[in-house]
Amino acid sequence: MVIIDDIGSFPLPAGVSREEFERVYLDALTAFAEGKRLEEVPALKPFCSAVAASLHAKLETGLEVVTYPQHYDMHRQFMEPIERYQQEPYLIQKKYAVIPELYVVRREAERYYEEQGERLRVRVCVTGAIELYLKTPFGFNVYEEVLMNIARSVNSFLKNSLLNTKHVVTEVVSIDEPSLGFVDLLNIDSDGIIRALEESVRGVNAKVQVHLHTLKAAEYPLEARGIHILTGEFASSPENINFISKRDLENHDKFLRGGVASTSIDRKLGSFIERGIKHPSPEQLADSVDEIKALYLKLREKFGERLLFAGPDCGLGSWPSQEAAQLVLRRCVLAIREVEND
Repeated sequence: MVIIDDIGSFPLPAGVSREEFERVYLDALTAFAEGKRLEEVPALKPFCSAVAASLHAKLETGLEVVTYPQHYDMHRQFMEPIERYQQEPYLIQKKYAVIPELYVVRREAERYYEEQGERLRVRVCVTGAIELYLKTPFGFNVYEEVLMNIARSVNSFLKNSLLNTKHVVTEVVSIDEPSLGFVDLLNIDSDGIIRALEESVRGVNAKVQVHLHTLKAAEYPLEARGIHILTGEFASSPENINFISKRDLENHDKFLRGGVASTSIDRKLGSFIERGIKHPSPEQLADSVDEIKALYLKLREKFGERLLFAGPDCGLGSWPSQEAAQLVLRRCVLAIREVEND
């Protein structure tokens, strides 16, 4: 059976200031790394409350595997601690390679277990080494020793995020590489990119996804050891279906995660404005169940058992409200389950 998950980003709860959340984020990370109880630090109580509320908002939609609510910038979330706590250039001290949202997830998993009688299945996403490298002063000019240090830092974040208790388990991890396939990298060949991907996931004891925005870059993770699942943004970028085949996946013993609901909010809002609708409702913004089913069936027909995960494309963090984002998740769950149970 295909597993229904989400990519991660999600709107903050109503009334929570993004500025306040961002101001305390690195303090939350440091406190978590140093073994403090975040809820007992007065300045971090709003952080814990926001993450907990967002986690439960996701769980209410019926997702089978839920990504921790990602409210912080995907680059700053990892580059800031790498730069603050580096033991070598861009190589983080392993102690500080943590995701503070997972402290809250682990705590809330106990409540989930009591209510549902089952472990919370979690997906963890970490911004990939190549994507993070592009935020260094070196830009597109790749120094492989720096890239590999970033890859080792990514590896530490992943390994420190593997939860396995009575209440919660890390079902799958993901490295996010949205720029791969869109930018030209200098002074590095395909083998160097593959080495960076492999170093990022070396020794990670979980299913590993790589999140791509274009499957024109599929050649790299297809060849990389330790990566099991490629993510395709099929709703927002339908052309991705032409960039990979079931045979490609079979030949490399890889699987696919299919994005089956569009989350491109700017494109959606622009379309409504062109029709004179300035404030579309969540029901109008979210793809319909029939639209999601049609795309999901298309992917099932083409990729068969190689389609292992499915859910929305990435980008829900920029949606206007949690209620709107929840509707996208609910419709994905409903559409996929209707197809699978037919």
